[in-house]
Amino acid sequence: MKSLKIQTLITVLLVLMSSVPAAEAQSLPTTDPKPSARSSNASAIHADAGLRQACLSAAADLEATRRLAEALTAENAALAERLEAEKIASAELSRLAEVRRAEAEAVKLSYAAAERVIAAKDAEIAARDKLIDGLKKSRSSPWRRLGDILIGAAAVAVLK
Repeated sequence: MKSLKIQTLITVLLVLMSSVPAAEAQSLPTTDPKPSARSSNASAIHADAGLRQACLSAAADLEATRRLAEALTAENAALAERLEAEKIASAELSRLAEVRRAEAEAVKLSYAAAERVIAAKDAEIAARDKLIDGLKKSRSSPWRRLGDILIGAAAVAVLK
């Protein structure tokens, strides 16, 4: 869009600069081989009109050049402002990317810690299962318990 504006301004400037109104002032006045008072006055008026036309054309060209310079200055200011905004956005995006990298690293560390906790819990469960199996194996049979009770009762009877 901006390049289209620039092209349009350049085209207008070229058209104004190459316009024909200044050509009349640049041409040499034709002189009659027999100068007379009337023709000399007419040529002076014609030269004066040509000079005025050339001045008007130069003033119009100058005004167009000033407008073009103002437009280019405004565009440069807008581009500088856009560049600053892009620099700020780029810095923010870089900071955001760094935060995301740090967050991803933290998630990896917490995942590893969770895996270690799960492994410790699994080891604890395995140890308890082993203890339960050991206790089941060391448990005496009901006949042996009955025998122990009878021995205890006989010992009490003997001591009385």
